[in-house]
Amino acid sequence: MSTGTKGPSNLYGNPTHRPTEKINFGYAEKFKPETRNKHCDHHATGLGLSKTDFEKYEKMAIEFANDVDTENYDSWVDEMGTTHKYDPLTNRFVLIKSNGIVITYYKPSQKLKYWLNDKAKNKGGK
Repeated sequence: MSTGTKGPSNLYGNPTHRPTEKINFGYAEKFKPETRNKHCDHHATGLGLSKTDFEKYEKMAIEFANDVDTENYDSWVDEMGTTHKYDPLTNRFVLIKSNGIVITYYKPSQKLKYWLNDKAKNKGGK
């Protein structure tokens, strides 16, 4: 995809791990402790994990959030500084707050349609 990680969201995998003007973290670090297990329980099976693979779920989310692939990934930052990132090849979706906390990670059931609706609804990439 030509609209891969760029601009404010081009911090994933950035070797300097420096914040940008809009995002006050250099890379994603972790889930909010009180939500990680809930998200894992809800999304793990769609990722081929057990509902109790909390650490593996978190690790996969962080690795995807911090991986740069400008050819295949698409991402944008909303007005609140939350980064929305999608990989259409593997159907992975992640949200990262401006402080580096992963909000959620999963494979949307509607695949690319979900991503396009997310961008349109939130005016992503504009």
